[in-house]
Amino acid sequence: MSSPRIPGEAIPVGRDPAAPASAPRASVAIGFGSPSQDSGVTRLDLNEVLVKHPQATYLMRVSGSAMREAGIDSGDIVVVDRAITPAHGHVVIAIVDDEFVCRRLLRQGPQIRLQSAEPGHPEIVPREGEDVQIWGVVTSAIKSMPV
Repeated sequence: MSSPRIPGEAIPVGRDPAAPASAPRASVAIGFGSPSQDSGVTRLDLNEVLVKHPQATYLMRVSGSAMREAGIDSGDIVVVDRAITPAHGHVVIAIVDDEFVCRRLLRQGPQIRLQSAEPGHPEIVPREGEDVQIWGVVTSAIKSMPV
């Protein structure tokens, strides 16, 4: 079996546990208030907010409109945690026919289906002998805003 095609790259994220505690950390300022005052502005480390399992978390860029109604648009970046056990209702990244797909996982006993959030996209129902692998659970979606 060939390696699955990755739209873009799956990029590991999070803090390198081998890095010293004094290593610089990426952060972003957030808050509300007057621009003339420093009150209300704090530093936020996106790794701490978005990543629960650094060694098992990846970023993937989504293409296609199958999950638009779930809030995931083409071009969005999803945070995928491979350490979370996939459960009924989770949005997941799955490997189907050597391709990554983003869909909602539906389980009924041992049977699984991968459901699109967009009307008109068919469900993916594995056929007898077909291998569908749940690669990871989507925990967040990061959107780009038009500028």
